[in-house]
Amino acid sequence: VDVGTGDARAAYRLAAANPGWLVIGLDPAWQRMVPTSVRSLRKPAKGGAPNLLLVNAAVETAPAELAGIADEVLVIMPWGKLLRGVVRPDADVYTGLRQLAKPGATLDVTVGTSIWNEPVPIEIRDLPELTTHHVSTTLDPRLGGYGWRVIGAELLIGDGWERLRSSWAKRLGSERPEAIMHIRAIAIESPD
Repeated sequence: VDVGTGDARAAYRLAAANPGWLVIGLDPAWQRMVPTSVRSLRKPAKGGAPNLLLVNAAVETAPAELAGIADEVLVIMPWGKLLRGVVRPDADVYTGLRQLAKPGATLDVTVGTSIWNEPVPIEIRDLPELTTHHVSTTLDPRLGGYGWRVIGAELLIGDGWERLRSSWAKRLGSERPEAIMHIRAIAIESPD
């Protein structure tokens, strides 16, 4: 499941490259997904991806039908509430991500850290910078309560750009940031 899929082009590429998978793109702004949705409905020989499902919803309010469906949850270059929820960490965002995942599923979060370079966008000025230190001191201790265990966090400098092939990254001017933070977690049994 690609959470915060935006225009869903990254989800489309993933579905087209893996025809045996069901790829789900989830985003509350359905208008941006329409062109990709139309493209995915073509015959596979004409560029269609019948294994792509696009869902108009925020992760906090994902349909019950998606509960426990994901082997992998992706959050690529989040913005807005999703970025804030990932960095803080907010219970509603991480609980929503966990509700999508099967036990043992992976969560991959990729954020271009150049967004904290001056001038910092007004939307994120109150957010702490996403660093490995922030992950180890803030995210790691709290994510267990939301059903996740952090298994890795690394700052990638000069490589890993293929992870950022998203229209949103390009729009933010972060298609080739100086560095990206990659966080990987695994879904554990809920503490409830």
